[in-house]
Amino acid sequence: MAIDDWRRTSFDDSAQAALPPLDFCLPNLLAGSVGTVAAEPGIGKTSLLMQLGAAVAAGVPVAGGAFPAPASTGKVVFLAAEDPPLMLDRRAHFLAKSLDTAGGGVREVLERNFALYSVVGHAPMLVHERGVSRGAWDELSRAAAGARLVILDPLRAFHWCEDSDYRNLTLLYRILMDIAAARGCTILFSHHLVGPSYALRGEARDSAHGLDAFINPTRWVLNMLPMSEEEARAHSVERATMRQYVRVTVPKSNYGPPLASVWLRRSIEFEGMFERADLPGATPAR
Repeated sequence: MAIDDWRRTSFDDSAQAALPPLDFCLPNLLAGSVGTVAAEPGIGKTSLLMQLGAAVAAGVPVAGGAFPAPASTGKVVFLAAEDPPLMLDRRAHFLAKSLDTAGGGVREVLERNFALYSVVGHAPMLVHERGVSRGAWDELSRAAAGARLVILDPLRAFHWCEDSDYRNLTLLYRILMDIAAARGCTILFSHHLVGPSYALRGEARDSAHGLDAFINPTRWVLNMLPMSEEEARAHSVERATMRQYVRVTVPKSNYGPPLASVWLRRSIEFEGMFERADLPGATPAR
């Protein structure tokens, strides 16, 4: 990029201009930026990501009100790199069924606005042991054309880097930022953790190698935390059912005020899709 491509901000023009409202794709996740959903394997990241995608595609609340419906909607491209087509069909079935009560032809809107792909074995490898793949970069950029939100689940399937390879993981993040800027889309990816989930503001700090390469520059981080035995006792949840509950926090959101954590419960009727759980003693979400 040459200096002619740089955009200089004018203090005089900025001071005189009326500021437009910030365009958030999801709560505090600025349109055109990159965010991550970080959690331990098996906690339900894919289910929640699909519900976040449906919210942006169809303008519906997330998980029965865990997050409000986005103010603006648009095309969503979801690249599922771990679920084969048969499993993705099953997830789509229960997601659509869970949203039927929203009315307003939500299923038809999802069919039009939510492009859900299984890319198992075919995920564009953006960075490999020999460096950046320009072909994969261009392939993902083409897939993002016209999208408001692109979801990569999980990011690990789109690169060959070791988790300790900070340099190449940082380069990978810069590629995602480049695509988001070039296409005007938001990119949201999931990241598997092997230890306690990363969090800020008093939560336990994750020790997973390589995570800082994403967390440091990322402007929005959502965590999914399993219920502890202490939390189960505090909220009168039976020990046998505590694994059905997940606490969602957004410990890092650079462009908006802190968001209160919210409890979700895995739905039995809709096979793992999440619903809002109003637990005794829990602080209501703002």
